[in-house]
Amino acid sequence: MNSCTNCQKEVEEWNQKCGSCGFHLVLEPDELLRARYLRGPSLGALFFTQGWTLGARLYVWFLFSFVPIVGIVVLFICLIFGRRWSWKSGGWSNWQEFQKRMRLLDLIGVIWMAILIGVYFWMRSLE
Repeated sequence: MNSCTNCQKEVEEWNQKCGSCGFHLVLEPDELLRARYLRGPSLGALFFTQGWTLGARLYVWFLFSFVPIVGIVVLFICLIFGRRWSWKSGGWSNWQEFQKRMRLLDLIGVIWMAILIGVYFWMRSLE
């Protein structure tokens, strides 16, 4: 017996709907889930490139991000490929540690962008 990831009710068959809440259950190997996660974009890399590259342990890309024109290219490269590179070369002890760090860095990037937008509108209101 397995349990529904949505409501935790026990279900007998996978790739069907949970009889309790109707949530659709799909059985996927961990490798497919990891590959999908690693192919996803990183908001932290988009909104906070230097901080994200340090937190993701991509130190060479951190240095490249300070070069004026190259920094914009680094931003987009890390947005698309950053998670894969970080997982491959970051020396993470396990998958959970890596995912936790990526979520934290994405959250920091979103908060940083919200702060910048807030400061922008606050400065405009002072004019």
